[in-house]
Amino acid sequence: MCLPMTQIVRRFLVYWITGCACFGSVSGAPAKWLVLGPMLGHVSESEAAIWVKASEPASLAVKVSTRSDLSNSRTIRGAALKPETDAAGVIRMGDLSPNQTYHYSILLDGKEALHPPYPSFKTPPAATAGTGRLRFCFVSCSGYQPYEPAAGWADIATRTNMDLILMLGDNHYANSSDKAAQRKAYLGQRSSPGFLAATRSIPVYGIWDDHDFGPNDSDGSLPGKDMALSAFLEHWANPGAGERENPGIYFKFSRGDVEFFCLDGRYHRSPNRSPVTPEKTMLGARQLEWFKESLTASKARIKVLVSGSEWQSYGTPDSWTSFARERDDLFQFIDHKGIQGVILISGDRHFTAAYQVQGRFIEVTSGPIGGNASDSRVTPEMFINHNKGRFYCIYDIDTSGSEPRLTLEIYQIGTGLVTHRSFTWDEICGRTRIPSLPSPTPSPKP
Repeated sequence: MCLPMTQIVRRFLVYWITGCACFGSVSGAPAKWLVLGPMLGHVSESEAAIWVKASEPASLAVKVSTRSDLSNSRTIRGAALKPETDAAGVIRMGDLSPNQTYHYSILLDGKEALHPPYPSFKTPPAATAGTGRLRFCFVSCSGYQPYEPAAGWADIATRTNMDLILMLGDNHYANSSDKAAQRKAYLGQRSSPGFLAATRSIPVYGIWDDHDFGPNDSDGSLPGKDMALSAFLEHWANPGAGERENPGIYFKFSRGDVEFFCLDGRYHRSPNRSPVTPEKTMLGARQLEWFKESLTASKARIKVLVSGSEWQSYGTPDSWTSFARERDDLFQFIDHKGIQGVILISGDRHFTAAYQVQGRFIEVTSGPIGGNASDSRVTPEMFINHNKGRFYCIYDIDTSGSEPRLTLEIYQIGTGLVTHRSFTWDEICGRTRIPSLPSPTPSPKP
């Protein structure tokens, strides 16, 4: 059921205002409250993570129950919210059951920080259940001002039939690695009522791109990139971030027959305009090795490769176009290993488009959710192009049949569904060419 946008926002504002007002201490001590969140992070068959930011440091716990009134709840205690993380943190719940709806409330210093009706989430079915259906939303490019993505998130909040949300970078525009600037930008972006309403119950995962890592077109030479990484880790409830000996934000996770490989295209990146040598890299040697190992080991029928930068062959310098040697090595590895069911998604560009990269891999670039739209040049690989307005995308993946099917839905904010396109298994695997858009006819010379 899709509730009207105004009703979603109104319900949330009533809840938020009431919640902030109701939890004072009997002793007269100032109440602690949630400045941001709760934001649901990674959810698996047996675990769930929730991110919050409090008004000040506090102990953190969650009450979780299969009943909407929390009458049979259990309390799980997490690590305290500390000054060094600006009272932000993640609490993780275990021992959950597959395919089960859970309701929850947040406790700060033992006092409830939420007000009924309590938010809820649903764990996915067991991997062996064979349900074969997944719907996920993906967005990028929030815009420079906190209000810019508000309408987009309010629209997303009305769509309750999504399993998860992926944020593909430029999730804020701090344009700095300074931690204070990063925190301020996250505060602005996440204060949108639509974002708060949507992400209380839909798992959300994030990677970064240049503007939420550092300045425009930032790379691994960025001064203070460790501070940018620290700020990122403060604000997400992803299932992982890099590796012990290789810092970064990359991670992977599975939902049924679909596996997501979420890449870090900034922390180890060579400058875009550096000479083309075997050492030039977007991912760094270890992340690329991890990526190949993970793809080889994957049993998923659909593998989603998630990048902040566009994969297409005719992109800007701040894309995989400047790292074609590394990208082509990866594509050749996929072909050599016979890995099928690979699809590509990306952000960064302030338009939404679809490509069949090298006539082989379907890529969808989603954006902007809030930033200003920009013109998109029709390229030989492009077969969908939307560059007037603000957009987000939903993929509907059905793996229940002998051949998985993929359906792309593109939504324009204020208009609704503008593209509905299904893909066959042969198109997904690159055995069938997708006709590209016609090149624009040059204007006649005067």
